[in-house]
Amino acid sequence: MLSDNIKILRKKKGYSQETLAEQLHVVRQTISKWEKGISVPDAVMLDRMAELFEVPVSVLLGGGLEVEEEQPSELNEIAQQLAVLNDQLVQQAVRRRKVIRYAFVGVFAAIFVLIGAAIGLRVYTGSQLRDEASLRTVRYECTLDGESYVYEASYNSQYQILYEGGDAWISNHVRPEQYEDVNVLSAQMQDYFEEKGGTCTIIDENP
Repeated sequence: MLSDNIKILRKKKGYSQETLAEQLHVVRQTISKWEKGISVPDAVMLDRMAELFEVPVSVLLGGGLEVEEEQPSELNEIAQQLAVLNDQLVQQAVRRRKVIRYAFVGVFAAIFVLIGAAIGLRVYTGSQLRDEASLRTVRYECTLDGESYVYEASYNSQYQILYEGGDAWISNHVRPEQYEDVNVLSAQMQDYFEEKGGTCTIIDENP
């Protein structure tokens, strides 16, 4: 029986229950329960014990000890089958641990990505709010061939245009949307209307 084999192999190695427990990272009471048949080790623990005792799992499960000549061949065959089953269980346990490990890695990676995204969004939002709080607006009042046109642009402290809009005629002819710097836009607006014989007055609407 498994319980007897554990006890026999432990004594062959010269291990006390305490020593074997330390080798397998369990408490002594666990070894005692195994040897009394109160409980049985799982597949992974069986594999560890077989490696520690330097015997096949089939021997640990019932064949190969000094009493094996008294055991019918059927029992040895059953022990071999149990050993194969145990190996399969060990492999499944190893695969399961790998899956769980990879799952944890994936979860932690996702958490770090979300934290990074949240920090980035917070920084971006804070920067955007600061830009909006410091926005300045310039108004262009232009005339050409008796027609009046109005256009406005809002910009931040770096003179970067954030919002703009006005008469469609200016958008179609001057194409102010292509300019990102308000100083460049102002120069282009004045040059365009003056070259066409018109005027363009720039009004800073900020206090």
